[in-house]
Amino acid sequence: MRTKILYSILLVATMATQAVNAQDDAAKAVAAEREQTIVVHLSHFTDDLHRAFMALKTADMLVGEKVTVTLYLDLEAVRLAERRQDLEVAWGSSPTTLAELYTRFTEKGGRVLICPHCAHGARVAPMGTRPNALIATEDDLRTMWLEADKVIDY
Repeated sequence: MRTKILYSILLVATMATQAVNAQDDAAKAVAAEREQTIVVHLSHFTDDLHRAFMALKTADMLVGEKVTVTLYLDLEAVRLAERRQDLEVAWGSSPTTLAELYTRFTEKGGRVLICPHCAHGARVAPMGTRPNALIATEDDLRTMWLEADKVIDY
């Protein structure tokens, strides 16, 4: 009798585990099919090159099929999108420059939005921005933050 009860409990537990696993697999499949929107927020430039490189590397790594990535620049980072700034700098032992990372990210479809208040304070005008960089409007910012599935902060 005890063996029958233990067998029944084991059978119910196994069936419950299989049901949970099936639900998890279904949820993962739905998530993989829908597009994700990611914002990589950067507040630093030459004041912390490590953060600038990490933000661009992360953004470049994530942008692609079914993933929309916006690099949002504020505070000191607005200078990254300024044409007259030299991006031919490397950090650490890597020979890759900020210029290479920026170009690769934007050519893959990455978007660069600049904080309008910070751009004004740094005297970065729309005509002085790098290709594919845009000084954001309030609507751009509202949409970016409300549609973001994930925000990565550097």
